[in-house]
Order: sequence, then structure tokens, then C-alpha cells
Amino acid sequence: MRRISSAGQDALLVETGDLHHALGLYHVLGEAVEEAVSANESAGEPAASLMSMRAFAAVMELVPAAQTVLVRFDLCRIRASALAEAIMALPDAPDQTSSRRRVEVPVVYDGEDLDTVAQLLGISPHEVVSRHADTPWTAAFGGFAPGFTYLVDGDPVFDVPRRTTPRLTVPSGAVGLAGRFSGVYPRESSGGWQLIGHTTVPMWNTQTNPPAAIMPGDRVVFRPERADATIADIPPKRISSTGCGASAQCENRTADSTPAVHGCGLRVDRPGLLALFEDHGRHASAMGVAGSGACDRRSYHLANMLVGNPPDALAIELTAGDAAFTAIGDVVVAVAGAPISLRITGNAASGTDQERAAVTQSLHRQEAFIMHDGETLTIGVPCAGFRDYLAIRGGFIAPATLGSASRDTMSGIGPAPLAAGDVLAVGRADPERSVGSPRDWNEHLPSGTMQHAGPKAVGSANHPVMLDIILGPHDDWFTQAAIATLLDTTWQVTAQSNRTGLRLHGQQPLERKDQRELPSEGMVPGSLEVPGSGQPVLFLRDQPVTGGYPVIAVLTLDALALAAQLPPGAFIRFRKVGGERVVTQEDRDASHHDEHDGKEPR
Repeated sequence: MRRISSAGQDALLVETGDLHHALGLYHVLGEAVEEAVSANESAGEPAASLMSMRAFAAVMELVPAAQTVLVRFDLCRIRASALAEAIMALPDAPDQTSSRRRVEVPVVYDGEDLDTVAQLLGISPHEVVSRHADTPWTAAFGGFAPGFTYLVDGDPVFDVPRRTTPRLTVPSGAVGLAGRFSGVYPRESSGGWQLIGHTTVPMWNTQTNPPAAIMPGDRVVFRPERADATIADIPPKRISSTGCGASAQCENRTADSTPAVHGCGLRVDRPGLLALFEDHGRHASAMGVAGSGACDRRSYHLANMLVGNPPDALAIELTAGDAAFTAIGDVVVAVAGAPISLRITGNAASGTDQERAAVTQSLHRQEAFIMHDGETLTIGVPCAGFRDYLAIRGGFIAPATLGSASRDTMSGIGPAPLAAGDVLAVGRADPERSVGSPRDWNEHLPSGTMQHAGPKAVGSANHPVMLDIILGPHDDWFTQAAIATLLDTTWQVTAQSNRTGLRLHGQQPLERKDQRELPSEGMVPGSLEVPGSGQPVLFLRDQPVTGGYPVIAVLTLDALALAAQLPPGAFIRFRKVGGERVVTQEDRDASHHDEHDGKEPR
């Protein structure tokens, strides 16, 4: 059975029934996208062929998972229903890729759980090592962190339960087992997998292309080796690989790049609660990397438009304001987003003798303005909303990883949060682009300090913020009463919220009618995931690439931008809208149940 459901406005979730059909579709889709992007549409092409080419040329990203492929697309170029029709027409066959890259990973089998695994399987520790190393594994899909890849199709003996109590700390390079999966932890993190060894090969290195040592489709062989007798300062080993190259998404792309720098810029005097470089984000989900990018895309685009930048120029995202910057040279800047006080202070020439006089200027709308060399911009605390965007004409310059200089707060990818004393370089402005017209602040955002907000304030319990949603892809896992509860409840944003997502609290948890464990599958920003507690989590731009709980609905893109402005304590309601929703299903002669559930390693 192939089933396609909407995952918001700009994504489709294709369910295939098992891992091998999911990987087969992933490779077929990848080939169709490559062909569509490179093809020259000619008058001689059949109309049906041209239509499918246009559909696949609009695909932006493919995210394979345990039994699904998430397809993200440009909704300005294709309708979801047209893309779904083109996907349904593709061959439906399990993965039969033969030209796999072979990746060899040396392992010291000294894991804390090696004896436990042997007891669980009824074999000796030596046999655990032999079976783990003698059978090649297949890299299926990316996981919870950059560089983590779920490995399948090892020796059939391996079906190992996760630890009852997950470890708070699993070291980087740990090799583990869980269910029928194996994998290597790319960094120190918590985790519940059974650890049988470790490798010194880095699973994630931004200095290589691609940064992930193991990519979906690779054939992975573990090679036992003895532990080193001494510890020395030796450069990290490079992984051994042969065969086909990295995925098409990484071709012609350097791991890190920095454009040319212009002489002007800003110095950070005070960064506030959190100041991050953000742009449009990345497309590297196959390596377990979230898209990231500016949380409130509308305000980010506005800030760039005001200073005459392209919409995707690098800007600074400020959370809760309270920041200050000093100009280095004369620069043109703008601040957009949450209504906030802006004040420029400095010295200006006065009189015929050019004496310097102290000057203070306040700004009361979203507009471009000149900061002269040495002047300081002081940004207050938002009176409404939560995030602002500081853009500079020419765009900020910072090292890029996987095509973006955005900071991913969950994985730690991208430039570090700004700190006092940082000097920020700026690129050269396009003289053909003019500054934009000023805009008034948005007065309909929730109060910036909800604990002091009155009962009539926007975002209070009496005046909740309305967020539009599109149901699915798994609303059918919930009772009708749960759907009614979702739409009728006034939910509150808890303090356990950040760029990854907003944890919500309501009086009545959402009740599931389907109690199965959901195989891990791709997610998009704006997903409303419902864990076992029944209290939903609304994911923002640093969301996990895959998740293991059902997504009951996804925010519209406008609602996602509004959600980025919600401070802790704000109250919200969800409103179902009638955007294009796709549910397409096709039965096969036989269903394909797969034991690979792809649950997260935590």
C-alpha cells in the first residue's frame, strides 16, 4: 500500500508499508528529481512527461525513514495534489540499489553492554562481535542528530531491546544496538541503546564533503580492532570508503565557505538573551540535520527588504531583545519583528568648528536607517512578541555549513551565539537594490511579558492567539473527541520552549484511538506532535528531522511565523483551515509489514 497524506502546506508524507519499499521510493524519487532539474523541457516532449518533470523539479528535499518518505516542495511551483499524482505514477518496488558506497568503520568491541547483549541473545560475547562485524549493514536513514544513521539488514540474530533506563551520557563514537538496528553515536548525548563498542572515526565532520561519514544507501562494514595501548595527539582517522559518491544534495557544495568581506560592520556590545545568525536554512535532512533558519520568516524577509538585501541574506535573530551594537564605519540597518524600542546614540558634527555633540535618536517603526561610525544602536525589550531581526545592507558574513550560516541550536551546527565584543563583517551591497518603504509595527502580537499581561492583552487566556492548522498526516490516529479537544482548548505555551519547539499545556490531554508505536518518520517545522502524555509539542525551525509520535496537524506557513513570536505563558487556540489537503491511497496485492520501527535512540 502506498498512501500519501499532506504534512502541512508544503510537504507530503508518503507511506510505503515497509523500510525496503521506502528506500526504493527514496531512490526512485531522487532520480526523478535529478532528471527533472537537469532536463531541458522541449516542445517535443509528451505533455504528461512535461507535467511530471515540472512536478519533480519543484521538490526541495527528500527525507527517508522507517516506512515513509517525506517530500518537501516549493508550493509556488506545484500544487500538492499534482505532485501526489506524479509520485503515485512512480514504480512501486523495494530497494534494489546495487552501486552502493562501501564504508568501513574500525571498532574496538569494549562496550559496557556487550555481555548483556550476549546474554539476551543466548550467545557468547565473541560471537556477538563476529556476527556484528561479519555481515554488512545497510544505512537506511538519518536520525536524531547530524551524522547519526540507522543501520539495518545485519545478522538476523540481532533483535535487542533498549535499556530500561537510558543513560544520561553516551560518549561520542559509541557503537550500539536497539531492536534490529545498529548505529554510531556522532556526539555525546543521552541514549538508551545497548553499547557494544566504540570507534575513533568521526561520524560528523564539517571539514569534509559530505560532513556525514555514513549516508543513506551506504553499505557499512564494521572491522574489529584492538584498543590502542597509548593515547597520543593523533589527527582523527579518515573513514575508508569506495564506490559511488555522496548524495546529489551535497554535490558542488563545500562543507564550509565564507564569502568576500567588506570593511564595515557592527560590534556586539550586548547580545541580549540570545542572538543568532539566521538565513533561509539548510536542506540536509538525509544527514540528520534540521533546516533551521529564521523562525519568523515574514519578519526576517521584511528586515532584509527594508535595507535592500535579497530575501535570504544573513541576518541576526534576537530573542527577547535587550541588545546593543556599535557601527564600524557607516552602515544601513533595520530591525523588524516584535514591536520594540530602538535608540541611536553617538556624536554628531555641530557648528563651523566641527565640534562633536552628543545625539540621541529614537525610532518608532520598522525602517532602514543609517548608523554612522561609532554610533550605538540600543534595542529594548519587546512590548509584544518575542523575536526581532536585525539586517544590515550587504548582509552579514559568516562561515556557511551545508550551504547555510544559520545556527541550529539543537545540533550545534553553524556559528556560535553572538557574544559581547564580537565584530560582525558585512558584505557588499547590490547598488541595483533600493531600500524598502517603512512599515508600522505589528500591534497584534501577544504581550512580551505574559506574567504581567492584563486579561484584555493579546495572548491572555481571554484573548488567545489563533493559529491556523491543516489536519494530518496522522489525525486518524486520534478519536473524534481528541480532534474536538484540540480545536476547542485554550493551550498555554510553557516555559520549556525554545527554537526547537513549544511545549503546550491544556486541561484535557489528546486521546489516541490507535495505540501502536509509530515508526520513525520525517517531520516539518510547524508539526504538532502528540507524545504519550497527550500534551502536544509544536515544533519550530530547529525541529528534529524525524520523530516517533503521531503528528495530528501542521501549522500553515503564516501561522508558523506567528508561533515564533509566542513568549512563554502565552495562550493559543487552533483553527482548522480548508487549505489543499491530499490523502491518496493505492493498495498493493500484499501488505508489507516491516520489523524496522526506527524509534529514536534516546
